Amino acid sequence: MTKLSTIISFLLIISFICLFFSCNTTQEKVENKAIIQDSAEITQAIPLKVPAEVKDDTLISALSKEVLMSLKKKDYKAFTALFHPIQGVRFSPYASVDTTYDLVFKAADFIKQLGQKKKINWGPYSAGEEDITMTAQEYLKQFVYNADFLNAEKTSLNDMIGGGTTHNNLVEIYPNCPFTESYFSGFEKKFDGMDWCSLRLVFKKHLDKYYLIGVVHDQWTT
Repeated sequence: MTKLSTIISFLLIISFICLFFSCNTTQEKVENKAIIQDSAEITQAIPLKVPAEVKDDTLISALSKEVLMSLKKKDYKAFTALFHPIQGVRFSPYASVDTTYDLVFKAADFIKQLGQKKKINWGPYSAGEEDITMTAQEYLKQFVYNADFLNAEKTSLNDMIGGGTTHNNLVEIYPNCPFTESYFSGFEKKFDGMDWCSLRLVFKKHLDKYYLIGVVHDQWTT
């Protein structure tokens, strides 16, 4: 082998060694960068350690109070602002929610109805002999806020208090929906508790926010 060939071979070996270490270093940098990015993404994905049920229970109680306050003040803009934006709110005069007859309103439609004096059919009375024909204002007075439910005798969250002969199917109609109940055991001693009444407010989550979806009135029925 000539001296020139020896030099060329030596240079080729040196070049190969340099190239090998250069590739390894580049690959390590790429892998390290990927590890750093993955770690950052994992860190961002870790949720806050706040018990969801505690947070939701507090929120539902606060929303219920807002609804009751707006009804007491007759601030119907505030009331309808809490309506479910897609499904609206169903109004049930008794514990047995009737998906056939109970009226459902979107916020804008209910505000419009409040401004009208025309009586509408809200479904049958508990006896079933005749229909509840009232204006929206009259219905709210008799079958929604007929007592000072903001300052109720008893309140509950996801638990029933009042109960009569009417079948209570709230949980069946609104599965997995939180609700509150505001309850009075009665007002006049002579009625021996037969003038009790309740108002149940049902909520449903939409886009990480809870809205009112059902207003269920309950009272003593024959």
